[in-house]
Amino acid sequence: MIEAILFDIGNVLLNFDYRRAVKALAEHAEVPANELAEVLDELHGPHETGQFTKLQYFTEVARRTGFKNSEEIFHQAFSDIFAPNEPMWEFVRPLFGKVPVYLFSNISERHEMWIYEKYPELKRFNGGFFSWRMGCMKPDPEYYRKALEVLPHAPERMAYFDDLRPNVMAGTAWGLQAIRYLADDHDAFLREVAERRLLE
Repeated sequence: MIEAILFDIGNVLLNFDYRRAVKALAEHAEVPANELAEVLDELHGPHETGQFTKLQYFTEVARRTGFKNSEEIFHQAFSDIFAPNEPMWEFVRPLFGKVPVYLFSNISERHEMWIYEKYPELKRFNGGFFSWRMGCMKPDPEYYRKALEVLPHAPERMAYFDDLRPNVMAGTAWGLQAIRYLADDHDAFLREVAERRLLE
């Protein structure tokens, strides 16, 4: 029997689309959407590994794109990109209180704040490992090393679900029972969980 389960957030628990952020931010910027997207892409890694505070990130994006509105407007435009992946939530809810479940995500401070506010059911998880707090991102081995040092379970006794192949491969290399999750083929995920008898 698996002793704990690690869930990625993006495109596992919550679907997301960064194009929504680009479109919304571009309405307040002096550069076209494609240039704004390039700035966000360039700053993505440093942002999600905690190298910027929320204010520093806002200031840097505004400086480079000519964003001409408030940080509050920026926060709304940048963060309103998520929607629950209901099939996965139907899988998760029966697990609460039966097996420890943890969030395992590359995510910025700003997006962490947003999703906990908008989706309070995330607070039912037993904890989270967020890249901006850890100073590193999946699939960096350092991310897994830091998380596994804290988790009170052997890697082989934990399941791990992520949508990105490199992250799944890294998790497997660290001994986790990793499965790649694709939101457009939820049934395949359920079959693999059953075939590997992870919840028995």
